[in-house]
This record gives sequence, C-alpha cells and structure tokens, in this order.
Amino acid sequence: MSEEAAARIREAIREHGPITFAEFMERALYGPGGFYETPPVGAEGHFVTSPHVHPVFADLVRFALLEAREALGRPDPFRVVELGAGDGTFARELLFGFEAGEVRVGYSAVEVSAGARDRLRELPVRVLETVEELEPLEPGVVLANELLDNLPFRRVRRREDGLVEVRVGLDDDRLVEVETPSDVELSTLAPGLEPAEEATVPVAALALVDALGRALRRGYALLVDYGSAGGPAGEVHGYRKQGVLEDVLEDPGSADVTAGVDLAWIARRAEEVGLVALGIVRQWRALLALGYERWAAGELERQASLLSERRGLEAVRAWEGRSRASLLVDPAALGRLRWLLLSTPGLPRPAWLEAALEAETEDPPPDPDAELQTFGPSTGSPRRR
Repeated sequence: MSEEAAARIREAIREHGPITFAEFMERALYGPGGFYETPPVGAEGHFVTSPHVHPVFADLVRFALLEAREALGRPDPFRVVELGAGDGTFARELLFGFEAGEVRVGYSAVEVSAGARDRLRELPVRVLETVEELEPLEPGVVLANELLDNLPFRRVRRREDGLVEVRVGLDDDRLVEVETPSDVELSTLAPGLEPAEEATVPVAALALVDALGRALRRGYALLVDYGSAGGPAGEVHGYRKQGVLEDVLEDPGSADVTAGVDLAWIARRAEEVGLVALGIVRQWRALLALGYERWAAGELERQASLLSERRGLEAVRAWEGRSRASLLVDPAALGRLRWLLLSTPGLPRPAWLEAALEAETEDPPPDPDAELQTFGPSTGSPRRR
C-alpha cells in the first residue's frame, strides 16, 4: 500500500520540483495508498488514542458535552460534530452514553479516510468527508481528538541569511529534505526563530479553524491534541506499529507523520475569525475536573467487593481496566494532551474548565488508589467495564 503513495510523491516531485512538506503529508497520509486509507488506530493498529484506552474517556467527555448542552438551552436534538472520527470508537461510546441518558443526539462524523468512513456508516451518524460539507451549527458542539497534529503543515528553518522552507525532493530515487527560499505568505506566518532552529507552520489546522469560524454559529468546540499552550510544540516524527520513527521520509504511506501543535496559536486564529478561546488545560486536569477520581474510587471499591465475593477473575479485570484508564491522567502519557475549548461569543465558561484552570499550577494528580476527591458533575457516573 505504501508503494503507491511513494510512487505518487516521486511523480509529483519529478513534474513540479521539490514539494512542500504539507503536500508530502497530504499524499503520504490521505492520498491513494496513504497511511489513513484504512483506519490505523486501535490495539492492533499503529497507535491508540484516548477513546481506545478505556470507555471512561468518552464518558467524561460526555459530561463536558452535557454541560455545554445546558448552556445552549438543552437543544433537542443535540447536535454533535466529530472531526477526524476515525474508526468510530469515540462516536460509538458517546452515542451509547447519550442513549443511556435519554439525550437525543444528531451526530455528524467528518473523516477524510475512505476506509474509516465505511466503518462510520455502521453507526447511526451522518458521515461527511470534509468540514466544508457541514451545515451551520446553531446550536451545537464540535469535537476533534488528536486531529490537528496530523493535518498537513509546512516546515521552516532559520539560516544565517534568512528563513528557508524545508521541502521534499529527490536524490536519485530517495526522498530527501531540500531547502528553498521561504515565500512571503509563509514568512509572515512563521514564528521567530534563532539560526539553525526550525518550526512547523500548521497551515491546514489554521484553515480548519477558519472553517469552524464559518460553521459554528452558536456553540462550543473542544480541540484535544499533543503540543504546547504557547511556543515550541514538538519535533516532526512518525509512528509505525506502536513505535516512534525519526525519518518520516522513509517509506511514505506506511507510517503516521505528526508534530505537536501550538494551541495558543490555534486559539489566536480562532479569535481572529470571531470565536472565543475559553482556555487551554492539560488532559489530566480536565478529566479530574470531570470526575475521573470519583470513577476510579468506585472501581477500587468494586474490585474489593468482587474479591470478597471470591470472583477473582472479574476483580482482575476491574484492576486491569483501572490500570489502563490511569494512562489517561498520567502526565507522562496521555495526560499530557492539551484541551482547548472555543465558543461563540456570549457563552459561559463551563464549570469543569474553571476548576481545571484553577488547579493547573498544582502538583501532579494523586495516585488513583489513594484518598480521592469527589468533584464532578451531577449528570451521572461513567459506566464500568
């Protein structure tokens, strides 16, 4: 499959000269034979995301969405749009929870991968290929989990004589980096750099925010991704079979290509198109504010009860589930993801975000087995598995 993507990339370079890194990513990830032609996520795939780790993630996000629904006047149906919906795991868990809570939802899933769209059509959702196909959301909420860091970006590097763009060219048949003078538009967007420093310019992520500004008429948008709350966000790298790759030009189409996102940059762009940036917090802070500790305490009690009833296998499964879920709030693992919440003007900052922002300067989270706080919404407890 990857050879098809590689052949198309080489053909484009031979016809037009060195291509931008954004075009390389577009062809390597989303074009024919690209990495995302079939869903690569999940335990048997190349990497996992938070919804695949444990269903409690979707439950806690649903609490955040229910608070947004309250602020929007309890619309019926409640419109939810997921960008980069992948194999449908997140959508499936959210829909299950909404149905259990008797909340009627109109769910739209936007996904560029044809293979993933086939999976999504198995669910009661409207499946779209691009955000431009969305009808105006008035009211509604938008979700994007680990999408921005995969959207095509361009690369720049500072040399003694000025800014250059890092493009992709050919050395015989091998893909290589090629430095070319930066154009005016790219130079305007690029952050300030010292000599030899480089950065990514998230051109597709910024374009997505522009589209959100047009589509979201009244509501919230929750963007979850790797990166920073301002400044350098991480180097370009890849993933293949759960492992990190440094040479992203090798065998294009067979591996993911990604880089962390400066969410403060995304927030500024959102405000330029008329949205309001309500805050950026780390995932572990957000999930604690939404009730993770209460859920973990309940699971610990359930495990003890199962042991006392001599139901050892079920107790072990409860322990395994709680252990997996702890990755969601581990600051060295998935807990380091950052959540950016946007809204249209005039909407309140949710209580969970207020709590997370207030606690953002505190020490790392306590051991889930230790004495636990009980802050969380009163909209029900996450289900157990």
